[in-house]
Amino acid sequence: MKTFLTICLILGLSWACTAQTVFSFEFNGYAGTPPPISASTGSATLTQNGLSNFAEDACTGKGFSVNSWNAGDYLQIQSSTLGFIGPFNFSYDYRMSDIDLGNFEIQVSSDGANFSKIGDLNATAPTAGCNSSGPMILGTNYNNLPNIYFRFYKKNDAVTALNRLRLDNIMLKASAVPVEITSFQTQVSDNQKVNIRWETASEINSNYFILEHSRDAVNYKMIANIEAAGLSQTKKLYNFIDENALFGTNYYRLKQIDKDGTQQVFRPQSVIIEDVNVPFGIFPNPSSADKFYVKVEDSDETRLLLTDFEENEIKIKSDKLTQTILEIKPLENLKMGMYLLQVQTLGSMKRHKLLVLKEFTER
Repeated sequence: MKTFLTICLILGLSWACTAQTVFSFEFNGYAGTPPPISASTGSATLTQNGLSNFAEDACTGKGFSVNSWNAGDYLQIQSSTLGFIGPFNFSYDYRMSDIDLGNFEIQVSSDGANFSKIGDLNATAPTAGCNSSGPMILGTNYNNLPNIYFRFYKKNDAVTALNRLRLDNIMLKASAVPVEITSFQTQVSDNQKVNIRWETASEINSNYFILEHSRDAVNYKMIANIEAAGLSQTKKLYNFIDENALFGTNYYRLKQIDKDGTQQVFRPQSVIIEDVNVPFGIFPNPSSADKFYVKVEDSDETRLLLTDFEENEIKIKSDKLTQTILEIKPLENLKMGMYLLQVQTLGSMKRHKLLVLKEFTER
């Protein structure tokens, strides 16, 4: 048996997964009993037609093996692609005995009656060890089907009764994720509210979206939980209006959660809100001692100096929120009282009085 690692990467607004297993037969715990056999991963059942001799000696540890093949005999796997989007990859490992086993077709069907060939297994020569076959590619016409059938079908040619075909790691993988997001945008309205919009091209098994907000693009808090379409092959538009956005830079992150709990996280979007009603200078004023703000003509060209009234310098940390707004955090404990902030920008210098009404002693 093999162990597979699924790795998912965020690519732009959407993310791609190298593999999503629809079903996998690894034959763990198989003891040589005839079918039906349930899948190791996913929901699928392996059955047979016309066969009778089964064993557990496959090519990689325990697995499935069978002899006494006749023309028209087959092994069949029945599963479902509900909740998955293609293209799909069907693959398996095999090993055969030292006697000619003849030729097989690998077939697929969506109704269990009409089968199409997707590959060949030419078991005409002995093999050693375990051989990988595939992947055989299935298109998006197999998306979200309640039933899908695969057959290892014995063609009409001669075979020796005691020769044995060994199979292991039979699996179907989907190469796409259940939700495809084509756009995720933020826009500030005239009344300083933020309109967040996103669009999906298709959805399968989608449960809901979580919208999160942050001021620093690190620490996020949920601001909305929005129900998803669940199943859709057409464009769906979603939107949310944040009426509590703050001036400066606001970051928004979108999460999508499937009905099985799997979640996708999409690249954050940012928007800047400029408070045009704030005059140049310190605000709020009076202020608390932990932080305050200053509006300047150009934050990139500004130098700041904070002192007490005895002209002792107080170290500060300055963060740019917008082109004209700076957030100021004193790095020393401020006591209640009056302070002076010297602002030098674009060739001019101004002094602003800051009144602190509440001490801040925790750093």
